[in-house]
Amino acid sequence: MKQELFYNGNLLAYELEYKKVKNINLRIKADGSIFVSANKRVPKGVIETFVLSKAPYILKVQKDYASRNNKELTPCFSEEEIRKVILELCGKAFPYFENRGVLYPAIRFRKMVSRWGSCHTGKGILTFNTNLMYAPLACVEYVVFHEFTHFLQGNHSKLFYAELEKVCPNWKECRKKLAEIPLRQTVK
Repeated sequence: MKQELFYNGNLLAYELEYKKVKNINLRIKADGSIFVSANKRVPKGVIETFVLSKAPYILKVQKDYASRNNKELTPCFSEEEIRKVILELCGKAFPYFENRGVLYPAIRFRKMVSRWGSCHTGKGILTFNTNLMYAPLACVEYVVFHEFTHFLQGNHSKLFYAELEKVCPNWKECRKKLAEIPLRQTVK
């Protein structure tokens, strides 16, 4: 159900959905649209107070998304090239992980809207987003090392990042660069 509020002259139009949830949840999509979910028992006034309390954050995120979405994306690789590059990087990364008891995984590719890669440790599968074609080589290398590191540490704990640091010391800079690429916009 569509709702509207004003905050410092800015219209906050959001979609409200009642669900079986414990908390009021707020999501802002890449197009700037706002979604709020809450339990049926939560009074409308409490939801409005919640949304207004998040207004500075909402406006900042919407502004960030708008600036990202206005950037012209230039591919660093063709889709065919990025597959070859990732396979080469997997071959380069593997010996380190093989020495740690990791078997060579199945490598898959697909377009994804919310992540650059994924690791299915139980099945031994690494999947990479073909939209990495928009990322510089160092960032692609970071994603490969990141996903391989999940075979050693299945979560994003301090231990995971300590392992990642050993093979990719510049991971923080690469992650920042990847965050500047509007992932959802790249999917076609």
